[in-house]
Amino acid sequence: MRQEDLRGYRFFRRVRRLLKSLHHCAGHPNRRLHYDDYAALVLFYFFNPAITSLRGLQAVSELPKVCKALGLRRMSLGSMSESVRLFDPELLARVFRKLARRAPHRPADPRLRELNQVLTVADGTLLRALPRMSWALWLSDHHRAAKAHVQLEVLKEVPVQVEVTAANSPETERLRANLEPGRLYVLDRGYRDFALFQAIVEAQSSFVVRLHANTVYEVLEHKELSAAARQAGVVWDGIVQLGSTEQTRNRLHVPLRLVRVRVPGDPCQAGGYRRKRPSSKKTSFNTTLRSSASLRSTREPGGGFELIIATDRLDLPADLIALIYRHRWKVELFFRMLKCLLACRHLISESLQGVTIQLYCALIAALLLAECTGMRPNKRAYELMVLYLQGWADEQDVVRQLAKLKAKEGSKKNS
Repeated sequence: MRQEDLRGYRFFRRVRRLLKSLHHCAGHPNRRLHYDDYAALVLFYFFNPAITSLRGLQAVSELPKVCKALGLRRMSLGSMSESVRLFDPELLARVFRKLARRAPHRPADPRLRELNQVLTVADGTLLRALPRMSWALWLSDHHRAAKAHVQLEVLKEVPVQVEVTAANSPETERLRANLEPGRLYVLDRGYRDFALFQAIVEAQSSFVVRLHANTVYEVLEHKELSAAARQAGVVWDGIVQLGSTEQTRNRLHVPLRLVRVRVPGDPCQAGGYRRKRPSSKKTSFNTTLRSSASLRSTREPGGGFELIIATDRLDLPADLIALIYRHRWKVELFFRMLKCLLACRHLISESLQGVTIQLYCALIAALLLAECTGMRPNKRAYELMVLYLQGWADEQDVVRQLAKLKAKEGSKKNS
């Protein structure tokens, strides 16, 4: 980053230029609060941890210095809460996708760049909602949440597809509705759906998915383990046909490559107790509570376990399949950044459109942070930008500290 890129609040001036296309959405001769103004103020919220609510954000719009820096005018609380129902989230999604396309590739294993498909992790995360948000009904009247369905490009480490729904919306259905050709989808056990696997193949894409331990399959061919596969923890490799009946096999017409990977235990977690299994997101309203004994995990703390991974890419070596699935964890790190760093655990809007707009603004903030700092979004870089925007650090401080952070990040990769 150069000093001139920071001087004079250019960080937010760049945002205003990006949001120009939103200005005429829901236009009216009497309208004074426009879409681009609202989005700019929400972006300002993400870089000011002292602001924790929509009411606090509205109070900020009355500060002359903030209005001058962001090019805004005073906003009323009623206008801010009601106008989002008229704004189209898809217009903001286009701004987000434009930024995501120009995000650079991050350093990664060269073999991941030679897959001839875009490595993409798909998963969902819950955003806790208020009890009065009726559209977000989940487990019961006391459990309401929104769900963000995310597709994350591994090599860029940025999302390319985001959709917000009620928490009870099935993740498999939302992925099937947003499939694209030329992608290699990495999926967890919650996406085990033979019809979904067939839909991915028919969309001219592929998948790498973790299966449950009780998955039934017929072995068609055994493969000899290479030295690289054994070093990666692979204990079995072969070609299989999933399903035990003709009906289940008709849902997936292609054979799969299946590998079993042994994950070693962590002695640091062997605390001598059993952790409770988290309740399922698909729990029925009428399901009775099970006994405490049945809720306990069968895996010993600190003990190893085995992953069963399947893919329709029969040409991939077993060790590369194991490596690909390891990158699924990047979407979990992204969710943590979204909720903890950019405060998306707290929703400032009660409507589905408002929550979607807030999420897209958070994603734009993360992309802008990465673009300005030249690093993946992390806590230290975020804190540095916040201190600069609050006036506690000048341009020279930011450039100097970013150089130290990049050097530290590079040394960790080389070690």
